[in-house]
Amino acid sequence: MERKEIFFHLPDIERLYTLFDYTTTLWEAKELSLYHIDKVEFYLLLLMRFREDMRMKDVAELLSLNNSTLTQIAQRCERKGLVKREKSDKDRRETLLKFTPKGRKLIDNIVSHRQALFFPVWEKVSEEDIKGFMNVLRTVVETLEDRVSFLEHLNRPW
Repeated sequence: MERKEIFFHLPDIERLYTLFDYTTTLWEAKELSLYHIDKVEFYLLLLMRFREDMRMKDVAELLSLNNSTLTQIAQRCERKGLVKREKSDKDRRETLLKFTPKGRKLIDNIVSHRQALFFPVWEKVSEEDIKGFMNVLRTVVETLEDRVSFLEHLNRPW
């Protein structure tokens, strides 16, 4: 697409994205309150669902959190019985985050619940449009990942 065409669509894209972000954020907050967890705890559990037994250091980096903030979040999840922290067998200086059975069950339930809630939404969209949407999201995510990695190598003024 040419730059001129992109600039023509940017205001509509921004409005739709903002509306999408706002409505999904509200919906997510209400949904997560049913499970007595907050958004950051949810993202921690979701990340662990894909990469179990993670080092605290890696989790902090992936969630863009400093170590002390992640420690507080991990402690909250630990008090709720969702995760446990253990010293690594390979390096006793490293702490691993592991699911408890309760934590694994909770995140699986949340993901299933989300899929069930979104099913009626996606039912109204054609398969062709879903595939197109996924391609657009994939392209945007890959491009943003490249941009973020580029930005991380810059000397920031702050």
